[in-house]
Amino acid sequence: MEPSDFNDSQKRALLDLLVLGMYADGNLDLIEDEKAQRILDSISFASDTERQQFLDGSFTRARQYNISPASQRGYVSQIAKQFPTPALRRKVYNALEDSLSSDNKIADKERELLILVTEEFNL
Repeated sequence: MEPSDFNDSQKRALLDLLVLGMYADGNLDLIEDEKAQRILDSISFASDTERQQFLDGSFTRARQYNISPASQRGYVSQIAKQFPTPALRRKVYNALEDSLSSDNKIADKERELLILVTEEFNL
């Protein structure tokens, strides 16, 4: 997956999903962070302040929606709306799966998130 496959709105949604994945198992992994950072670096921001505000907001949203399966589902459903085609949704799913498996294991909570994404993205 290349960041150039997506517009800035989609990159923002993808970053939010990757950050949600980072919080899924409660273990913030350096490799997951690097993958999210790559997406963040590809987004155009008017200023460094705007960039930092978006990143802070992304982590806040991840914590907020990671409190229950129902809130996670609603959040993933919102994110899914940014990706209108099955091909884009598959790329996003693959990016999330790649990020979550970067430590060579997928925790139960991460697996649950992947299943939820599969359902909400109609994959």
